[in-house]
Amino acid sequence: MVGTSVPDEHIVKVSSFGRFAGAVAVGGLGTAIVVVLAVESGDAWRSPVVAAPFGLAVLLFAAAAWLLRSDLDGRIALRVPVLTGVGMLVFGAFGAVVAFDLLPGAAGARPILVVLHFVSAGGAVGVLVGLFTASQATTIRALRTREAELRRSRDEYQDLFDGIGDAVLVHDARGTIIAANDAAADRLGYGDPLVGRRIDDVECARAHETAAEAVSSTAGIADSADDRIAYETAHATADGDTIPVEVSARYVRYRGSPAVLSVARDVTRRRAFESELARKRDQLRALNRVLRHDIRNDMQIVLGLGGLLEDHVDEEGAEYLRTILDTGEHVVELTKSSRDLARTVAGEAELPLEPVSLPETLRAEIDRRREAFAHATIELRGDVPDVDVRANDLLSSVFRNLLNNAVQHSDRETPTVEVTADMTRGDHTAIVRIADDGPGIAPGRREAVFGKDEKGLDSEGTGLGLYLVRSLVEQYGGSIRIEDNEPRGVVVVVELPIAEVEGRYSTSM
Repeated sequence: MVGTSVPDEHIVKVSSFGRFAGAVAVGGLGTAIVVVLAVESGDAWRSPVVAAPFGLAVLLFAAAAWLLRSDLDGRIALRVPVLTGVGMLVFGAFGAVVAFDLLPGAAGARPILVVLHFVSAGGAVGVLVGLFTASQATTIRALRTREAELRRSRDEYQDLFDGIGDAVLVHDARGTIIAANDAAADRLGYGDPLVGRRIDDVECARAHETAAEAVSSTAGIADSADDRIAYETAHATADGDTIPVEVSARYVRYRGSPAVLSVARDVTRRRAFESELARKRDQLRALNRVLRHDIRNDMQIVLGLGGLLEDHVDEEGAEYLRTILDTGEHVVELTKSSRDLARTVAGEAELPLEPVSLPETLRAEIDRRREAFAHATIELRGDVPDVDVRANDLLSSVFRNLLNNAVQHSDRETPTVEVTADMTRGDHTAIVRIADDGPGIAPGRREAVFGKDEKGLDSEGTGLGLYLVRSLVEQYGGSIRIEDNEPRGVVVVVELPIAEVEGRYSTSM
């Protein structure tokens, strides 16, 4: 019962006390034999008549010493003096009958010594039987304890086996299922046990053949890190339905024979998610095509016609025309950002990163922005480190959007943008700073302009540009932040990791 268990320390004390009491009792019996022998034998110590009692005394003292040094349970140890005493009493009683009833008139007969010899014989039998039964009881108790531990371990293993949420099947090299957990039975809906069925009744034959080949190829390997295979298949239920599963199978030894242990995870939800993701990617690709072909082509027509009107408007109309042309250019740039963002969201930009030349990409984009914004001053101060950064072909989109943002959100007639590039100490990171002289951004809004913590594309910020920039820079393993510029404006700081080639940092030649 709960709350009534005996502490381990108390059990040890009781067990030790039982052994001590048993040893004292056995030793006491031996001492009693010696005392009686000394009183009755007189000067006959060297006579053969005292050999049996004296031998019993020695045996009892040895048994007492063995009990003290043994690890017997106290209750079991007490069997030794009890059986010894019983043997001595039974044989002693018979000896008393012989000594006092049958030999009362025998010449030289000493009844006490006769009884003592019978007691010695009974004591010897009792102590030997007691030691043997104590030893056997200890062995049996140890076996029962081991059996209980094995039973408990088996139950725990079975509970763990059945408690796994995935379907677990074990089948031999011939494809016969030899073990299955509850999850497999519940998922597949078989009323009869799965054990004994064919694995190809549950899995498709091709998957079973693949697993069987794995067993054959690893049949001589007890433990191998290379014998695990993973594949996708479908489980057939009892009512004829199929469940898409992802199976991880490996070679095991089950009851001494080679077998395949397979753990099958239901991937129905994952398949549905993948289908939905593929549908959204198709929608993004369609949006991408619309932005690239329809809107951009229409705006190119607007810009072309606007350019033809420059010689046909007066001074007042030229200002409006300039606004129309600037807005058109902004829409074209927005379609480029939307296209790049669609590629990123759709996964098309998540390609293996590669070394990209920082000076070539940065200078090329600055030249393009100078052509697009003839009224702005875009300066590159100092040299650009001749290094490759870890990026992809969308790195130019990062610089394009940052330069566009610096010019388009300026409140000056002639915006000034200053670009510098450097490397961190240790030459592990390239740093590009794009500083403008615009109205600046309040410290409390500097995270919001990147669309931080927003779920959609309509987050607070300056359009798709900065949202795309942060997504790409973080994909490259870099970082971006906004600092104050003096005397006004902000500095956007982009840190990009230097590309590694064969364990060393790559530099452009």
